[in-house]
Amino acid sequence: MPRVAELTKHIEHLLEQIERSTNQEPQPDARHASFRYAWPAHATVELVDADNSSEPLSVTLEHISRDGLDFRSSRSFQPDQKVLISLETDEGELQIAATVVHSTESVEKFVVGVKFDLQDSCEGDDK
Repeated sequence: MPRVAELTKHIEHLLEQIERSTNQEPQPDARHASFRYAWPAHATVELVDADNSSEPLSVTLEHISRDGLDFRSSRSFQPDQKVLISLETDEGELQIAATVVHSTESVEKFVVGVKFDLQDSCEGDDK
């Protein structure tokens, strides 16, 4: 997995691309620490569990920010559950470790919010 600085750079580049390609301004929200962008892209979510018994889940993203993202899922997640988010970008696949903040049932699916675990993404890296 990439080092924290490299991963942060990839996230910043992705957000710049979203802003340029969609002509949207960042969406301020009092509930979030950083601006969010609407981004209806597809991603894969994998549970980070000891027994590797879960299958990757294909999800549709709704918003992304420097700190995290939210997506629609056919299944619920537990708060504090560790996940690995895989996104396709113009620079290849980007994998980001994250922690589930909320999982809220909506009309058809669950809306799941995660916060990026950038410190966890650099396990084994030299500091």
